[in-house]
Amino acid sequence: MVPRIAGHALIGRDQELRRIGGLLDDLPAGRPTVLMLQGPPGSGRTRLLDETARLARARRMTVFAEPEWSGAVGSRQVLRSAADHPGPLVFLADHPRRIDPRAWTVLDLLAGSAPVLAVLTGPADGALHLPSADVHRVRVAPLPAQAQAELVRRTLGARPDPLLMDLCRVAAGRPAALRELLAGLDEDGLLTVEGGWASLRASRLPRRTEAAVRGQVAAVSAPARHLLQAAATVGVSFPLLRLANLLGVGPVTMLPALEEALESGLLGGDGELLAFGHDLVRAAVESTLPRPVAAALRAEPARRQPRRTPAPAPRRPTGEPGWDALSPREREIADLVGQALTNRQIASRSGISTHTVNYHLRQIFQKLGIGSRVELVALWHRRARRSTE
Repeated sequence: MVPRIAGHALIGRDQELRRIGGLLDDLPAGRPTVLMLQGPPGSGRTRLLDETARLARARRMTVFAEPEWSGAVGSRQVLRSAADHPGPLVFLADHPRRIDPRAWTVLDLLAGSAPVLAVLTGPADGALHLPSADVHRVRVAPLPAQAQAELVRRTLGARPDPLLMDLCRVAAGRPAALRELLAGLDEDGLLTVEGGWASLRASRLPRRTEAAVRGQVAAVSAPARHLLQAAATVGVSFPLLRLANLLGVGPVTMLPALEEALESGLLGGDGELLAFGHDLVRAAVESTLPRPVAAALRAEPARRQPRRTPAPAPRRPTGEPGWDALSPREREIADLVGQALTNRQIASRSGISTHTVNYHLRQIFQKLGIGSRVELVALWHRRARRSTE
């Protein structure tokens, strides 16, 4: 069993906390202030809401949780007891669409005598009925790579190796999704911790993550689901126009479905391209399509292209391209990488330093025409499958 730390540490949210702290320190009276913590599910909105409550209490503000004030009855009780709570008042809501409109009226009345802050999570603009409110928005962005690595380290009690961190891209920088991924990897016996390093036994999605991806695809609207499924047949990353051509619609027409797909976290942006967080996510989304449909969608772009006389393919030596050019030592290291060993483990097994392992890996990448450890693992597995056929 992989070791675990207790609790969920708040990591990589310094910028958001500075904005929240600044707002708490400068709350005006006269009209309510609304703070929207906006982000997709699993991004850490609720955790940030809890941290906002802690910061408010540390400033001796009175904090009301959602059930205490969001209903018509509860809001009237808050209004009657307002004199018992001098100073700024903070109201929390993790489900703002459930707030009774009369509760907003109560907040408006309270703001006449004390600073009032309502802190809400989610994309809930439509639930607001306070035209006089001063609305602030904090986008709960995906965690940067360094913060993700730190979250993995604290969760597993060991530093993640590069292959594990590459698989963590599946979580799209969302803390809750990342913790679920790690729990699933542990549950399926895909994690190993040795010598202070956490590594993968095999690079694949755990069962619970595959089920979560399928659940996310099923949860979105039909247009967004069709967009995601079609995108999965195009590739890991692609231009928007290519997807629009595949769907037979204009880019503007598909914007509502695209926004929902982006909000789901399954699809994201990579510069000017749309991109899945990981090829394993793309494959899991594609698996929600019947195989004949997926095959037809993959063939559609080629069918639309005008036929051209193909240029003669350059002759290659027999065997895997470039593999025969590897030295015996390089083949040994490539085999160990394919078995999901870390550089430190490879160095220990081969009797060389980690710097020498890195040097050999650079040579391997150059000879095979690849650019990453993940590509090397994929190539190694393809060769292993062919050898058993």
